[in-house]
Amino acid sequence: MNDEQPLPTADPEVMRTWVTHLYADAPGLISVCSDADGWVGRRFSTDAAGITAATEYALHLDARRAKGVYVQSTTLRERPEEGDRGGEELAHALSHLWADGDYGIVGHKPSPDDLPAPPDADAVAKVVNESGLPAPSGWVYSGGGYNPVWMLGEFRVVADEDDRAKVKELTTTWQTILAAQAYQYGWSWDSGVGNLDRLMKLPGSVNRKANCPPRPTAIGPGTGELYDIDDLFLIAAQIGPAAKETMAQADQEKRDRKADRLGHAKVPPARAPKVPRLSTGDGPLDVLAEHLTFRDILEPEGFTYEGTNGDGREKWLRPAAGGERPSSAYSLLCDDHVAVNWSERSDLPVGAQPPGKKLTIGTLYAHLNYGGNTSAAASDIMRAAAGRPAQGAAARLAAVVLTEVKRRCMADSPYGRDDAESLRALIADDPWDGPQDEPPEPPEDADAPQVVPGLIPEAFWAARPELRHIRTAGHSRTRSGDVALLAVLTRLSALVSHRIRADTGIAGFASLNLFGGIIGPSGIGKSSGVEVADRLMPAPSGLDFRDGLPIGSGEGLAEVFMGVVEEETGEIRKRGGTETPVTVQVRKQVRHHAFFYIDEGSSLTRLMRERSGSTLGETLRSAAVGQTLGQTNASKDTSRYIPSGSYSLGLLVGFQPETVAPLFDEVAEGTPQRFVWVQVIDPAIPDQQPEWPGELRVWRNAGVVAPGDEASGFVLVTFDEGIKAELRAADLAKARGHVSTAGQDPFDSQAPVMRVKLASLLAILAGRRHVNPEDWRLAHMVWDASCATRADVIARTEAQRRLEQEKRTVARIEEEVRVEGAKQAAEEARTERAVERLATRLALLTQERGPQTRKEVRSRTAGRDKRYLTEAFAYALLREWVVEADGKFVPGPVPPS
Repeated sequence: MNDEQPLPTADPEVMRTWVTHLYADAPGLISVCSDADGWVGRRFSTDAAGITAATEYALHLDARRAKGVYVQSTTLRERPEEGDRGGEELAHALSHLWADGDYGIVGHKPSPDDLPAPPDADAVAKVVNESGLPAPSGWVYSGGGYNPVWMLGEFRVVADEDDRAKVKELTTTWQTILAAQAYQYGWSWDSGVGNLDRLMKLPGSVNRKANCPPRPTAIGPGTGELYDIDDLFLIAAQIGPAAKETMAQADQEKRDRKADRLGHAKVPPARAPKVPRLSTGDGPLDVLAEHLTFRDILEPEGFTYEGTNGDGREKWLRPAAGGERPSSAYSLLCDDHVAVNWSERSDLPVGAQPPGKKLTIGTLYAHLNYGGNTSAAASDIMRAAAGRPAQGAAARLAAVVLTEVKRRCMADSPYGRDDAESLRALIADDPWDGPQDEPPEPPEDADAPQVVPGLIPEAFWAARPELRHIRTAGHSRTRSGDVALLAVLTRLSALVSHRIRADTGIAGFASLNLFGGIIGPSGIGKSSGVEVADRLMPAPSGLDFRDGLPIGSGEGLAEVFMGVVEEETGEIRKRGGTETPVTVQVRKQVRHHAFFYIDEGSSLTRLMRERSGSTLGETLRSAAVGQTLGQTNASKDTSRYIPSGSYSLGLLVGFQPETVAPLFDEVAEGTPQRFVWVQVIDPAIPDQQPEWPGELRVWRNAGVVAPGDEASGFVLVTFDEGIKAELRAADLAKARGHVSTAGQDPFDSQAPVMRVKLASLLAILAGRRHVNPEDWRLAHMVWDASCATRADVIARTEAQRRLEQEKRTVARIEEEVRVEGAKQAAEEARTERAVERLATRLALLTQERGPQTRKEVRSRTAGRDKRYLTEAFAYALLREWVVEADGKFVPGPVPPS
């Protein structure tokens, strides 16, 4: 009997209920995002249709096994720029206050100097209930936290920047009050969640944080009470100041604990500077920036280097209590000049900081060693440079750094004594305090690291020598390592014996035929990247291999494997006493291996769509899974029959982002989900060109089948039992109807078989016909990168379509406005003429027939002109052509001209 608990799944009804409860009919837009869409997210209206769409998108993200699905606490005023989630500047309507009640250590290990988090949900409730704040309207189980929510009776719309600051003061003070109460019990509390663009986990999604089992999220109980925001402002003003004093004490104690742990001198609390502080750009912190790297700053403090991010920045992971590894993938991202901290437990400002407050090398040094007091850090460095006893970490700086500080910062300074008076004099003479090492803003056309979604991670390349071999080969030709890998895998799928199949224990044996798509601008190295694979894996001698073929039609694809051979009919011809077998020429399959490469994917999509009766799309889908190709026609010359399992085929296509859209439109037919996708951009190509590493040879040990083995039937790639069990469990759940496909991304319909193909080819590349857990893990990395690339291209395509649609809409509206304006102008001209004509007639009528009442004038006016009479009366009176006396019009002092 299996007691294993089923994995949690998303609950769309809980999602919809929560989004409706918080945002229905609110001003602005709902923002939903996750790691699965690169934290860019999508925005939705707050009406019923928008809430449905937001729920469907959240389900889509969850189906992609997002670590978490989040919704922004406030609505957005407008849609952010493409590729941007939007920050506090777009925060629009506040519907509730929130807090992050993390408890325990699963999924959020504390830093070494933090107090422990509340042990459980009851402890979190105790903090909230005894904090002096009103009872929460409701609660959310976040899969690792118990988060209170206070609902407002009316939406609070942020009016301007001053109002934004006022609202943010409320939301941040709210967190401080809770953190101060937790401190009273010896617990820590995440108080840095009061920003107005705060993301909170969406109930109904699944919490899949790394190194933790998947955990469901849900809506908890609550009073349902609605609050007036003015009352909440009053509560914060009453108990907030004391809470801030308590937290100042807590922060100082934390800095002291850190100093004790590291054996550093304790730094006193920061005091307001007594002299003006300016930045000359040539102070101690500048010297640190020029002579040290982030590694020099972070490693001594226990941070761990985690490799390079997809955009080229270094990833660093904060230290955790007890030496345990934190559950996040990284805490800091660092380029050459600026670090961005994403961990709320690392004692550093969270998120991208504004100019003047960025985490440069100097300010990061001050945060980690001097409690963020840059004045104390700079003063201590100056002391150490002058040969005086330093109070903290400055004493451990390298001699070369201190010598340069002395040369540049003290040459003209009378630094003779180690006391506060001479320090203040020095600052006044040579004002160096503050973060000086922030780099200038780059010009528009400056080279900058590109953020490239979907890059294959560094851990993949580091796993095996043959993978590093492939990447080095690509880099040696200044081409993408990802492109080189995909070219190798698709080419390998065409070179391996057609008798090799993958056996996962599910359904039939799987073909290893593989399709790949390279995404990138024209002229950036797609074709030359493919040539790398040609050199790495030349076809074995004697193999009838059609290499680098274009594709013209479905019939032509099957024709590649066809040829004409002589076959005996069984008859014997006697001639001159000699018996000779009768032969005829027969068209049949004569080869089993073909690799197709299409440089411009637009030609493929054009053939699939524009050619009447084209079978190309259907043939490609069949070829991807090794099914029968061709057709049997009445004419033998046009008949083509390529049996299932009789061919090995690889296909690689180069697409520009704007030309791949038609292929993605075939998702219902199943074409794009049979492709593996990579980006042509590779930020990891080194400055120093590597040497060409030579051919790959090990694959032939597993990819070539001896004729005797081939004759015995399929040769199988076997799978580790754990992998087979995983695949069977997923397939069984689907077959029994236990897994809903409502929220499944249709692009992921072929995901299991694609991972099977990739794992099998990676095993063969290593010289094996058995897939082990590492092959399976590496296949997941490639497939996840493919999905991220595909999602990025789809997002860009949809954005381009929306832009084009908006342009068409604007053009249509402008045309309608122009036409309507012309109509209105014509109508106004007609009205003006009619009013003046009627006013003139009124004046003449009073002159000829005497006083006239309004009723009399109306009775003498044609029906089509009656609508102009009111304006005509006013116009005649204004021009003094008539005057009104005793309810009648009589001639005025100015006769009409």
